This record gives sequence, C-alpha cells and structure tokens, in this order.
Amino acid sequence: MATIVRVTASEEIYQTLRSEILSLRFKPGEELNLQLLSTQLQVSRSPVRDALMRLASDNLVDIFPQKGTRVSLINLKQVEEERFLRKSLEESAVKKFIYQGREEHFANMDRAIDNQILAMQHNDFITFLDEDDHFHSNIFNGIGMQRIWSIIKAQGGNHHRIRLLSFSEKNVLSNIIDQHKNMLDALRNKQLDVMLNLEDKHLSKLLQETESMVGRYPAYFKQENSYSGLQLRVANQ
Repeated sequence: MATIVRVTASEEIYQTLRSEILSLRFKPGEELNLQLLSTQLQVSRSPVRDALMRLASDNLVDIFPQKGTRVSLINLKQVEEERFLRKSLEESAVKKFIYQGREEHFANMDRAIDNQILAMQHNDFITFLDEDDHFHSNIFNGIGMQRIWSIIKAQGGNHHRIRLLSFSEKNVLSNIIDQHKNMLDALRNKQLDVMLNLEDKHLSKLLQETESMVGRYPAYFKQENSYSGLQLRVANQ
C-alpha cells in the first residue's frame, strides 16, 4: 500500500515561499509583508509566520523584530561554505558511483543533458537548473544516498541563487552542457581520475563567475568587509 504523505499548511507555504526565493522571483533584499502574504495565500498569519521562521533558519530570509522581514541578500561566505559542502560530498560520492553506477543512471543523466539543451534554447534558466540538479542527483541515487543530496539541497540556498544568476553570463550554459557530457563519458568508461578532475573544474567555475555577478547585481549581495575566501568585495552603494 502506498504511503500517504500529509502536508501541513505551514509546510506547503514554506515550500512555496522557498521556491519563490530560490527562483529569484522574490529578489534578494525584497520585503516580505506578513499580512500581504497571508492574503495572497489565503491563509492565516500563523502558518506564514512559521514558514518565515524556517526560511530564516535556512539563511534565506532576515527577520527584523518590529521592522519586518526581507529576503536575505546573497552571502558570499555562505556561498563558499555551501559550495565546499557540496564539492566534498559529491567527490566522495563519485568515488563510489564510478563502480556502482548502472546504465539506468547514465540514461537519466543523458536525459537531463537533453533537457538542458532544450531549456537553453528557450532561455528557461529555472528548468536548466532543475535538470542540472537532476544530473548530479543521479550520482547520489546510484549509491543509495539520496538523503545526502537532500541535505546538500536544503543547505545550499545561497549557492543555488548565485548559480541561477550566473546563467545570464556568456557561454555559461553551453559550457555546463559540454562539462556534463564529458563527465558522463568519464563515468561510463570508469575513468575516476578524469572524472574527479572534471568535477573539480565543474564545481569550482563559480569562483571565476562570481566577481562578474557582484559587479552586475551589487544590490543582491551582502556587503562583506572581513571575508576573503572569494577574494571579492561588494562595492559600497
């Protein structure tokens, strides 16, 4: 018998608001009015307030007592932490997947690449990113560690938003597709060293793209005066 999954109003609202933030339909720094959200979602204020509290713990909203709530600015230190988490776990997963991956996983990754090509042709950045995640999630599915991928997704809100912003940069989408094709070829041929080298370049490319994005969207980023991990500074506004 299939398991019945009951979703509370608070959970549904949380997922809806999280999706709006991660897709950048709610912009970094945008005010989130509790009463307005309650009206738009046709619910009471209580489940919306609970959802906002959860989003604050995800570092996706900032709650200012007596002043209001805003979508969190993208924090470059957190981007680097989230990228480090993903890179560390995915490299470990690849070392197992290279021997455990089966044709059904490779076929899924092939389909994800095909869907990314279609999304690129239609400038559909959100679908492109969804398929990007689908490609990489197969590595964790293939070794029976889907929960680890879920943890990466849950903790990767800043990384997710800056990846989406990067898609407007020239040649980024086509380069990702080429990298995915090369990675899939290495996996099929069980070339671990080649795959790890490709993985390192693939997950590190955001470092080179970030400076351009900070310059293009300065209002979306948190000003940082002490962190030097990405060797970047957001200009005073």
